[in-house]
Amino acid sequence: MLTGLGDEPDRIMGLENGADDYLPKTFSTRELLARLRSMIRSSRVSQRAVGGDNRIVVGDLEIDPDTRAVAVGGRALLLTPVEYEMLTTLARSAGRIRTREQLLLEVADRDFEVFDRSIDMHISSLRKELGDDPRAPRCIQTVRSAGYLLLKPGAEPIV
Repeated sequence: MLTGLGDEPDRIMGLENGADDYLPKTFSTRELLARLRSMIRSSRVSQRAVGGDNRIVVGDLEIDPDTRAVAVGGRALLLTPVEYEMLTTLARSAGRIRTREQLLLEVADRDFEVFDRSIDMHISSLRKELGDDPRAPRCIQTVRSAGYLLLKPGAEPIV
């Protein structure tokens, strides 16, 4: 909670009403960042403590975000960092269309142009690694004028 009220009763009430942390104004950005990093660390630790399995599984595709390992039918894939991020993004939203712009914003660490076609090249490389045919897709489908989607097992491609 970020607030202008910094007295002890206000802090106690904020924490008791569900705030994970309480930071009264005026604060330093360094302190805010340190608190955010601490919360992220503790959430990762608690997730591991309860045996959180972060793997993403869609059909025979398996992605382990903890090790960045990707396999299809037990066969390990060698992906570039951008291809890995793109496949992970598509897998997390399997069955839903992701536009080129959404993919660029989520995976690219650079500015892009309106007509940037690098996504198409990465999708092409991913299809080769997955053994997928763009004319009869089993994994990644191009949805004309919309974007791409990772097909769920048994799902029919969108026409």
